[in-house]
Amino acid sequence: MESIMNLNIFKLFPEMIKNQNKYPFPHTNVAFKALVDAAIPKTPKLAENHGPIQLFGALDCNIHGYEIWILNHFVSLHIPPLDVNIHLANSTAKMLDIAARQLIDSKENKKSIDSKLFREKYTFASLAPEDRFRVISLLEELKINPAHLPLPFYNDPGLIVSLTAGIVMFITIGYYTEWSAYGSTSMETPNKRKLEQFPIGWEQVGYPGPSKGYHAFRGYL
Repeated sequence: MESIMNLNIFKLFPEMIKNQNKYPFPHTNVAFKALVDAAIPKTPKLAENHGPIQLFGALDCNIHGYEIWILNHFVSLHIPPLDVNIHLANSTAKMLDIAARQLIDSKENKKSIDSKLFREKYTFASLAPEDRFRVISLLEELKINPAHLPLPFYNDPGLIVSLTAGIVMFITIGYYTEWSAYGSTSMETPNKRKLEQFPIGWEQVGYPGPSKGYHAFRGYL
């Protein structure tokens, strides 16, 4: 049994190497766009009641780009003997597509799929927003066979659960921080980024931005 598992892992290495591409694959971009749009969509009704700034959703703020950057740079896996980092964006998107296919095959999706996206193999994105979160639940609850997933998620329940929780958490982190304002410098290293506009998330919640301090009487010391 162990020899079979080792053989299966060996067969997965070519795909893992392919996933180390410097740029995200088309299915990676589409999968993360679908994820962030499901979590923070455009809100026209909110904009009607509270002003146009409340219209914008995660896609408008390029939060899918934030997810991909974080997975490839901030939470990438480091292999000390080889001194290499394993980028996670492409393989994480593949994991979402595989789990989505299981949801569809088991007929657990509540809404109809987008047949065009499904034919183009954008499986996760073909689901309705609420069903995309059913996919997240499948992964968080380990209701998918980890042996069906690509490396480095193959037979690693701990990594599956932690990364699934992470990609959901990263959406709100990206949306309510200054990411949306970095514009053309957003994909640079942090020391090279510059704010090109006022962050949408800050304006939505009324945050004035960081301050070096305010003059105030703070008592006698």
